[in-house]
Formats: sequence, C-alpha cells, structure tokens
Amino acid sequence: MEVGLFRLVLIIVIGFIFLLTQFTGASSVKQPTATTAKSAASFNVSLNKKQLNAMSDYYLDRFQDKNDSQMNYKFHVKNDAVVTGQTKVLGITVHFGLSLTPKLLKNGNVQLKAKKLAVGQLSVPVKAVMSYIKKSYNLPKWVVLDTKQKTITLNLNAFRTKGVQYRATKIDMSGAGKFEFKVLIPKK
Repeated sequence: MEVGLFRLVLIIVIGFIFLLTQFTGASSVKQPTATTAKSAASFNVSLNKKQLNAMSDYYLDRFQDKNDSQMNYKFHVKNDAVVTGQTKVLGITVHFGLSLTPKLLKNGNVQLKAKKLAVGQLSVPVKAVMSYIKKSYNLPKWVVLDTKQKTITLNLNAFRTKGVQYRATKIDMSGAGKFEFKVLIPKK
C-alpha cells in the first residue's frame, strides 16, 4: 500500500508541475506586461475553477494515456484542491482521495496543506505517508515536504522549464475561484 500512496503524492506534484508548464498555451493568457531586469518579457495567466478543472482533465487524461498509468486519478478544485481516483493494491482496486488546501506564499511559491488522505474506507495518516516519501525517494530540489506541518511547498522560484520561470500571484478558492500566475520569459 505504501507504493500506491507514494504514487498518489508524486502524481499530485507532477500533475501540478505539468499544469503550470502548460499555461503558456492557455486561452486566457493576457498580453505581455512590462519587462523586468531579469527577464525579457512576462505575461499573466488567469484561470477560474472551471477553467483550471477543464485544463487539469485534459492534460491529466493525456498524461495517463501516454504513460499507460495503472493509477487513474483526477485533480479538481472545489472548496479545496482534491485528488481522487483508484489504484490497485495487492491486486484489488482501491479508491483514494486526498484533500489539500493551497496557499499562496509571499514569494510566489505555492504551499499545499494536506488535510485528509483516505484509501478505500480507511483514513490514512498523512504525516506517516509523507515521512515515508521524504526518506525513501529523491524529489526535485524545488519540492519541499514538511512532514510535521503536513505541507508540500512548490518552490516555483526555483523551477524552470527551458529557462521560463513561474510565480503564483493569486489563489482565490471562493466562489468561481481565481488563480493567477506570472510567466517570466528569459533574455537570450
């Protein structure tokens, strides 16, 4: 069961990263803003819950089909960020759910606070699963697990895709929701 739980947390992190890297092609991209000293250009991406969920469905379905994943999962933003799905544990299909509360940090990074993890009908201690993952697996340096606080911090300031940098500027979970990110394009 530990391998399945590890996959779940790893998929959440990878899925979030994948979604961020796809923002450059999103239909709600605003026009570039003034350039900064460290970047040649920047632009903002703004999404509501419905758009974020549609984008999540599209890219996660493609990702799972491409990788012939044994785990089927969905990421949706409702009152919290919720990952639900199913996986096989000892040959038995088990449903799982993980509830996370996203928080925007002052430096543009995102912190996900794990609230509840359930596998089947069992409520699994999040702290124990996170401790196991932290000790057993090499995560990217920009992903920080704090087992005592039950948080996953995505240090977007340290994450780059072909030099492009990302910063979260707004996370509003109320109503229709509003999620804003700044994409910084490097100078050549």
